[in-house]
Amino acid sequence: MKRAIISLGLAAVMAVVGTLAFDALKGPEQQAAVAAKPGQKTCKAKTNAGKLKTWTCGSNQACCVNRALDLYVCGYPGLGCL
Repeated sequence: MKRAIISLGLAAVMAVVGTLAFDALKGPEQQAAVAAKPGQKTCKAKTNAGKLKTWTCGSNQACCVNRALDLYVCGYPGLGCL
């Protein structure tokens, strides 16, 4: 039981560290404003750190923000954010 808890904790830590490392490698030029193409819309939201996050979604998709997990994604057409 103790081994399973330690494994799950280690997996969670590795996931967070991997995400932070990937964001650091992208650099500021990758985080420039995103222009929407025809059939798309631009979504904007403030992150937990106070920065402005910009991403594009389809015109029939909702802009979804999960502040607890710091996720900014597109919803499902017709279903919105689940």
